[in-house]
Amino acid sequence: MVTWMRKAALFWVAAALLVCLAGCGGGKKEAGGEPAPAKSSERQETGEEPLAEVFAKGKKIEGMSYEYILTMPAGKMTGKVWMQGEKMRTEGTLSGQRVITLVDGETNTVYTYYPDQNRAVKLSAGEQGEETQSPTDYVENTDPAAAKVLETTVYDGVKCRVVLIQSPDGSEVKMWVREDYGIPIRVETTAPDGTKVVMEYKNLKVGPQPPETFKLPAGVQVTDLNEMMKGLPRVPGAQ
Repeated sequence: MVTWMRKAALFWVAAALLVCLAGCGGGKKEAGGEPAPAKSSERQETGEEPLAEVFAKGKKIEGMSYEYILTMPAGKMTGKVWMQGEKMRTEGTLSGQRVITLVDGETNTVYTYYPDQNRAVKLSAGEQGEETQSPTDYVENTDPAAAKVLETTVYDGVKCRVVLIQSPDGSEVKMWVREDYGIPIRVETTAPDGTKVVMEYKNLKVGPQPPETFKLPAGVQVTDLNEMMKGLPRVPGAQ
C-alpha cells in the first residue's frame, strides 16, 4: 500500500494508550452461598455493557475478512483484507494494477504479489513496517478510560457505541464500535489543523480463514530483496 496510508495508520496509533479491563468489586454475601459479583458502576449508571467489556470482545478475535474504504484529502483508496492470527492478506489496485500483499508475522516476511505479471517481491516485515490499521488494532491501542461514549446508535445495520478520543495536541479520533464484536467499523481521525481521514470497514465476516488465503500461488516468480541487498557493496562508515 502507499506511503500516505501508512502515515495515516501511525497517526491513528498515536491517539491511544492501552486497554483496561472493567473493575470488579466485592459483592454482598448470601447465607450459605458465594459472594455475588457487583455490577460495575458504568453498567449501573447507563444500563449498558461497560466499554472495556465491549473492547474485550475485539481482543478475542483471531480471524476475519473485510473490505475497507479509506478517504483522505489526497483521494480515496479501497481494498479487501483477510486476517488470521499473525497472518494478513490485502488486495487493492494501485495505478490500475492489482496488488496483493501477504504479511506473515510469524516469519517476519512480506510478499508483494502482482498477479498480472505472475511476479512477487519478498522483503522483511521490519523493512516495510505497518501499512494499515485493522479493526482489532484499535482495540489493542485504545484505553477505554480515556474514551468518551457519545451515543449508542445503529450504523450500517448494526448496533454501535460511538466513541471519542481527544489528544492534548488538538487531534481526535471518533469510532463507531460494534457492540457484538467489539471492533470499530468506521473511524474518523481529525488532525489539529482540521484535516480529516475516514476509514470504513464493510462486509465484515468474523471467523477462521482458509490457510491457502495467505500463500502465494504455485509458479510465481519471487525476487528476494533481502538477498539482493546482502550482495550490495557496503558504504564506508555505514553501520
